[in-house]
Amino acid sequence: MDKAGELEAQWRGHVDAWRASGGSQKAYCEQHGLRSHSLSYWHLRLAKGPGPSGARVPLTLVPAVRVPSAAASTPSLSLHSPQGWRLDFAALPPAEWLTALWGGRA
Repeated sequence: MDKAGELEAQWRGHVDAWRASGGSQKAYCEQHGLRSHSLSYWHLRLAKGPGPSGARVPLTLVPAVRVPSAAASTPSLSLHSPQGWRLDFAALPPAEWLTALWGGRA
């Protein structure tokens, strides 16, 4: 493995460990002696993947688990990805929008 590959592997390990910790980037960096902007940079770089900039990443749908909340009076939706992004909706978006989100595949 070349130096660039070693560096990427090292930061991929930090990004994965930070995500698994459930804590903030700042707290993880303080604990491991890292600069938070470096972790942010690698998090974004690795999320983009090896493809050309702006390339569409296929969306893989996984089974959903409904978690009832007694505190919520209106239905809400939270979408999470393995890459670390999250979309939170205070109210349910239209079904047509969700269908368009993954290219019309039902």
